[in-house]
Amino acid sequence: MWRKLPQHTSALEQSLDYRHSPSLRGRFIVVGAFTISLIAVLAIKLVFDYSERLADISYDRLLRSALLQMDENVGQEQGEITIDIPWSAFATLAQASEDRVFYKVESSSQGFITGYYNLDSTPERPKEYGTIQFFDRRYSGETLRFAWLERHLTEPDASGTVRIVLAHTRLSREDMAASVTQRAVELITLVALVSIVLIIIGSQLVLRPLHRIEQLLEERTPGDLTPLTLKTPRETYHLKVVINDFMKRLQTNLEELENYTGNAAHQLRTPIASLKALAENARDIGRPDEQRQALEKIIEQCEALSDTVSFLLNQATISHRMQSQVMGLIDLVQPIQESCRAQALTALRKGVMLSFETTLDEAIVVGDIIAIEQMMQNLIENAVRYSLLDDHEETKEVVIRITPLPNIFRVEVIDQGVGISEIDKQRVFERFYRGRYDIAGSGVGLSLVKDIAKYHKADILLSDTVPHGTTVTVDFPTFQFRGDHQ
Repeated sequence: MWRKLPQHTSALEQSLDYRHSPSLRGRFIVVGAFTISLIAVLAIKLVFDYSERLADISYDRLLRSALLQMDENVGQEQGEITIDIPWSAFATLAQASEDRVFYKVESSSQGFITGYYNLDSTPERPKEYGTIQFFDRRYSGETLRFAWLERHLTEPDASGTVRIVLAHTRLSREDMAASVTQRAVELITLVALVSIVLIIIGSQLVLRPLHRIEQLLEERTPGDLTPLTLKTPRETYHLKVVINDFMKRLQTNLEELENYTGNAAHQLRTPIASLKALAENARDIGRPDEQRQALEKIIEQCEALSDTVSFLLNQATISHRMQSQVMGLIDLVQPIQESCRAQALTALRKGVMLSFETTLDEAIVVGDIIAIEQMMQNLIENAVRYSLLDDHEETKEVVIRITPLPNIFRVEVIDQGVGISEIDKQRVFERFYRGRYDIAGSGVGLSLVKDIAKYHKADILLSDTVPHGTTVTVDFPTFQFRGDHQ
């Protein structure tokens, strides 16, 4: 019933598994055995009832035959009703050699005629005259089977009714019922035992696909997360699909962790090395003014490093939310407004004015507010950064616009900067790719934007701004209310 656990499983894990994980096969066998036992008990009860009815039907025929023979010998002599009980009537009942016979004959005019005087001869619900009625009743300390008949007298000059009651003990009936029941019980018991044995054998065959899945998973190396490809029955197909889906999600999480680790190493290695070099230079400089300049560069490098660490932490938070949090209904206007407010003062200090344009009071989509805020802040920071490279003297402005379109809400981040070349447009969403190295940047901001857009099933597109600059367009699918489909 219990399968042997892998050797690498600890004794504590084994004890917990055995204590808290009952065998599926054992449950199957117990439920099957209980069901078969219940059916067997019901079958025995039905057989017992049927055997009693069968015995009553068989011996009631003997009672009926004897009663009719007695009725045929009812006559009238000199105005009195007489009965000549034939020997053949009792010979018929003598086939049940261990049973005793009781009878009583009476009429409505004369009263008791012959038989056992104290034999109760009235059924609980008498039927119409001339109809034989059978019933059970206690008499002389035992249960008897009664045959009752009352009819009108048909002899000339006779009036009234005559009643004949014939009773027979139930020993032969009970023996016959017990014999039939015993044979049926033996047969039912044999069938039940064979069925339970077949269930025990069949449970092993039925659960074999699960054992195959278990064996394949146990034989895998720790890093093997490829999908299961074995053929399984329909009942275990969905289990295989769920396992494959789980391994796929686990593989995705591991890849995200690997990417994040590589991202962190890539982002931190260069500024830390630069910070070390600046500190060493500052240590060797003897002139106070030059040393002060070196310290200022160290402070700037520390600020850049702090920004990088903050960005990495935000990226880790967003990646975790996209893997663990369930999206809900949100108002798209709210996180975009918050992102504009958060970046407005910083952009203004750099000489760039942010402008938020929309005619919507709300734009309901399915999404995550924190992820969308992070995406918009990355886009706005990028737009401000590239706007500063423009040498034109006109006021630098970045416009964030939300426009409702059929089935989508279009979000645009429009800058008047130097723009992005066609070659760079095809690669700017790649991780660590930087189109220009003369400005500060990590090369992962737009890749995170693409991941967040994909998470929200949104389409992202880069285009040129007229006369110069870049427009980033993100189309979010609208939430379809049930009323929209009616």
